[in-house]
Amino acid sequence: MRGNGTSHRTERVASMIRRDVSVIVDSLSDPRIHGVTVIDAEMSRDLRNATVFVTVDGNDESVVKALNGCAGYIRHMLAEENSEMRGVPQLKFVMDKTQGYYERIEQVIKEIHHDSDDE
Repeated sequence: MRGNGTSHRTERVASMIRRDVSVIVDSLSDPRIHGVTVIDAEMSRDLRNATVFVTVDGNDESVVKALNGCAGYIRHMLAEENSEMRGVPQLKFVMDKTQGYYERIEQVIKEIHHDSDDE
């Protein structure tokens, strides 16, 4: 979980959002949306807004724009799957930059290790 000072309920709702949005996104037939992995979800304190962090094959920002264009439909599907939920949050999709950061660190470590093997 990204946020600090979050309540147990906020974390539980974020976890549910992450899980269910992932399933919904995988089921979309929109050809603009491809290669999406839902990484995390972060809730506002009032649970009215959710930021959904995704990675996309090829870092294609147009896929994130398409997801935000479909956010209303995804929210509607989320409401159908979670009828016990008091209110379904507004969804905002953003590219998760941490994955690329970790991949770059791993690449640097491999290069250092390879260089030390050459000596």
